[in-house]
Amino acid sequence: MGAVMKTAAMETGDIAKGSPCTELYLHPGQTYISAEPVQISMILGSCAGVCLYDRCRTIGGATHYMLPQWEGPGSPSTRYGDVALDLLLKQFQIHGSNPKDLEAKVFGGACMFEAFRGENGSHDHIGSRNINMAIETFSRLGIVIAARDTGGENGRKIKMQSDTGSVAVSVIRNS
Repeated sequence: MGAVMKTAAMETGDIAKGSPCTELYLHPGQTYISAEPVQISMILGSCAGVCLYDRCRTIGGATHYMLPQWEGPGSPSTRYGDVALDLLLKQFQIHGSNPKDLEAKVFGGACMFEAFRGENGSHDHIGSRNINMAIETFSRLGIVIAARDTGGENGRKIKMQSDTGSVAVSVIRNS
């Protein structure tokens, strides 16, 4: 059984109750940032979902990526973590954000299928590599990871409120 890393309490329930705003669903390969209140949601398995919030400017955004690193021919795609995180950070920079004012929340990275779980509980699978890409990026840039719910065998549904940075996490049981 894979380990689940949880740090910091996550909100539960509907974070948008009482605050009418646009709802936006991010598919793999999509990135979004908003200065207006938006509820950003994602469904994650082995993919990584990364939410960023600027505490000073009260703006939030997120990215949803499938693979850790773009290494190949063709055009770079935000389906890769290194490309997606770079784009998200550049969008915050365009909005005037300073990395020291950002806080990150990292989700996903499950190993959904038993066939992909290594012998002896190996944690070297696509999900763990996706999460490591985010952790290494934020560590290198000095961006605080305020919350993390990663790994394990189950998917997650994430809802982020862009104007507060709050995130609700629901587990999607693997059947």
